Amino acid sequence: MAYHIIGDADTVLGFRFAGATGEVVETAPEAADAFRRAIRGHKTDILLITATVENMIPKEVTAHRLTGSAPYLVVVEGVWGGGKPRQSLEGLISEAVGIRMDKDNP
Repeated sequence: MAYHIIGDADTVLGFRFAGATGEVVETAPEAADAFRRAIRGHKTDILLITATVENMIPKEVTAHRLTGSAPYLVVVEGVWGGGKPRQSLEGLISEAVGIRMDKDNP
């Protein structure tokens, strides 16, 4: 499974240590270009973006989510925060795959 991250330099570096490819962006135009390249290439199974990047390009993110096609998108908090509150692993899976894990019904 191939992972790719788009975000700030420190967050991208951390994910690169874990084996993901990544692209550092600092502006909305850079984020939009990197996002388009990542979803167009089809070499990525899971596309991770920081919450800051999501806030830079909300229309592009929403449009891709509505397609329901790969790469599957997961928004993560950057190393320096600035995003939405931290999600549980179950929440991240639900967001990426669209499957909700119900603890009450095995």
